[in-house]
Amino acid sequence: MNYNQAIHYLNSFGRFGSKLGLFRINKLLELMGNPHENFKSVHIAGTNGKGSVAAMVSSILQEEGFRVGLYTSPHLDDFRERIVVNGSCIPKKELALLVEEVKPIVKKVKKLSQPTFFEVTTAIAFKYFSDVGVDYAVVEVGLGGRLDATNVIKPEVSVITNIGLEHTDVLGGTIQSIAREKAGVVKEGVPLITAESKKEALEVFERVCKERKAELISLNEMKLREVKCDLNGCVFDLKTKRRNYHSLKISLLGEHQIQNAALSVLAAEQLGISEKAIRDGLRKARWAGRLEIVQKKPLVVMDCAHNPPAMEALKNSLKLFKYDKLILVIGVMKDKEISGIMEQIAPPADLIVINKPNLERAAEPERIEREARKYGKKVKIVRDVKKSISYARSIAGEDDLILITGSIYMLYEARARRRIERLAQ
Repeated sequence: MNYNQAIHYLNSFGRFGSKLGLFRINKLLELMGNPHENFKSVHIAGTNGKGSVAAMVSSILQEEGFRVGLYTSPHLDDFRERIVVNGSCIPKKELALLVEEVKPIVKKVKKLSQPTFFEVTTAIAFKYFSDVGVDYAVVEVGLGGRLDATNVIKPEVSVITNIGLEHTDVLGGTIQSIAREKAGVVKEGVPLITAESKKEALEVFERVCKERKAELISLNEMKLREVKCDLNGCVFDLKTKRRNYHSLKISLLGEHQIQNAALSVLAAEQLGISEKAIRDGLRKARWAGRLEIVQKKPLVVMDCAHNPPAMEALKNSLKLFKYDKLILVIGVMKDKEISGIMEQIAPPADLIVINKPNLERAAEPERIEREARKYGKKVKIVRDVKKSISYARSIAGEDDLILITGSIYMLYEARARRRIERLAQ
């Protein structure tokens, strides 16, 4: 089996959709020798910021000298971005070999219950991390927490970034119900770190932590102060119960990344990481598709914001940039809160270009248009993602800002040309 055949095999599981539950992943891992028991881990859940926190924790651990696996989803440019060790994606040959190894195991499990794409991918990631001997795996939750396929690990520390109303059809329609699902990642005696401040969510975390004798560490109890944010990143001060940090630097753009960085610091402290590694790891951490500047003159920025809180953070970050007009290029999945998304990002836009990613889950442009027009904005529908960006470029002045956002799946299509150029290097 070659790499392309391996990817085709994995993609074939897409038609089975998302099925929460731990039976299938436990069976897969059991038949693979329980590879997830061979390394320490950090488990990261939450509505927004999971990937950024995971990237920063991974970077910090590497600076301390550990061999670190990073498992995130979905990918932006290349499937192999999901499974990374010390900054390097899983080699194509290794992925093909692991897929070949897992195929007969999947057949056995299928007789009991059909595994999903995410379950098979998670099993492969854990096997790869075990095979290459990582010291730590930093693992991002796929959906929810309690019944997510990643919730088979017993981490050294758990993180829940925040709670928002998303995936309500699966996780429940209230903050409390979603908090309960996310709190499912809390393990007996394992500390939980969170930046969540909503009373109804914190009450759930407090109750679950008490039941499981797990310490609850809240960022709200620490002293956090922004010093400066610009196009070079952010500088901030943080006083925790263990250390007093002055002028911590991050390269990721946006004030919202300060909170994510602070969570990463708290997680690192629980692991006994040195201050030097924390400082160097934060400064060196990178995470594509988050306020990523991909072109200048005109300025083109890509961001994966896909729900109202993320859009609010993106809107607040626009002050980092100097521009004449803002041309918004947006495509959204139909299961997202489109009215809330547009409420945040439509007002600052001068023109809104709406597309439709090539996915069944994608929202019809006309639905987004109805919301956009509530704010009296000029709207243009260009259904094809790449053509929508070409249109935005054709009308943009040298000092304008083209902001491409709405879904990581849309960004995947938008980045096709850049991806081809990169892979050809």
